Amino acid sequence: MRPQQCRHGPLPRRRAKAVTARDPAAARTSEPAARLLHWAALTMRLHLAVLAALSTLTLHHAAEACGGTFCSNSPIIQNAERVLFIRGGGGENTAVVQIQAQGNDPSFAWVVPLESVPRNIHEEATSIFGIIDQSTQPTYIFANQQRFSPSGSGFGCGSSDSATLGSAAPDETAGVRVWASGETGMFRYDVVSSDDPSALRTWLNTNRYLTPPEAEPIIGEYVREQKYFLAVRLSAVQGVSSFLVSPLAFTYSGRSPCVPLRLTRIATTPTLPVLTYIISDTRAVPSNFAQTTVPDAEVARLGPSRFGVTVTYDQVVTTAVQDAGGRAWVTEYAGPLPPNARQFFTVPLQNLIPERPYLTRMYTTVSVASMDRDPEFMFVSGLPDVSNTHDLSSYSATAALFDPRLALLGATVFGVARRWRRRRRAGR
Repeated sequence: MRPQQCRHGPLPRRRAKAVTARDPAAARTSEPAARLLHWAALTMRLHLAVLAALSTLTLHHAAEACGGTFCSNSPIIQNAERVLFIRGGGGENTAVVQIQAQGNDPSFAWVVPLESVPRNIHEEATSIFGIIDQSTQPTYIFANQQRFSPSGSGFGCGSSDSATLGSAAPDETAGVRVWASGETGMFRYDVVSSDDPSALRTWLNTNRYLTPPEAEPIIGEYVREQKYFLAVRLSAVQGVSSFLVSPLAFTYSGRSPCVPLRLTRIATTPTLPVLTYIISDTRAVPSNFAQTTVPDAEVARLGPSRFGVTVTYDQVVTTAVQDAGGRAWVTEYAGPLPPNARQFFTVPLQNLIPERPYLTRMYTTVSVASMDRDPEFMFVSGLPDVSNTHDLSSYSATAALFDPRLALLGATVFGVARRWRRRRRAGR
């Protein structure tokens, strides 16, 4: 019996046609495919590079800037600082500043421009910041009840020694007036002023407050504004790659609390975190910077698996600040001073705290390009409190599974594939 055949005869065997440059129809078909593979490969490489870069980042919520840090040879970079302002009556401001720096040059110096001659210059205990930071740092509660708080600025413990205040006669022959001199704890300081930026820098260098040449134009800006300069140097640098300076407190008269950033850009990181605490009888707000927020929806979208792991809190703040123009503050807490905080203040500072103290905590990250003005603050009554606890449990847990980078990758591949199909159809 013969095998049954199709009534139209046996099916012809098709030979595969090789795609060559001599076959225009086949070339039209293969060219979009090659482009698809090419663009998909480039897109994949780009996203893998972005993911690899983000995976190397770690959570860092360091703080702040105030004045400039300088040295002679090895660069000392100011990479962390926190400042607490206590607003008193009659325009009195008391600042407590602590910095952390990288480098081990023994000629380390620190210059702070101020609106008046400071007084009550003394070393404070590091514990003054501990309880305030722990009580007011942002806390995020995700849908699975997992809690997350940005890590602190990595400051260690310092000491608090009795201060000795000295004085010096004016040095008019050098074109510089010396208003006060002395030592307190680990610090040696002088308070000076001048009408001549060059003479002032010469005096600072002669007296071991070494300042680089590029600082002179900025010093000139402050001189024209009739500022006074608190010049500080350490009795000894610890000789390690990163060292902590004990808090330094001083009181001065001024319109409002101010963080002098302009000198900081001489020796700092490309983007500097800045954290301020302001104690007054009402809420403080920025007067020459904008106000912005970190959207809870954005943190909920990142979820506990990525927020603080591949995407840091500082990155989220930086994005919010840049969206607001590059100069903005995030108010992380505004409300009554934690009741157990007062006991960590020294008696002189306790006497400056208002009867009903109100604490405002503000945070930002500032690029060097945006350090062309000094942030100032004003006080506004009647504003609502700001909680540092963010309950994200109302947000859908599936929101954290959505990754815009993967969505962009998918949209790109889909768009290329769609164009390829259109061209293929048009070539038939």
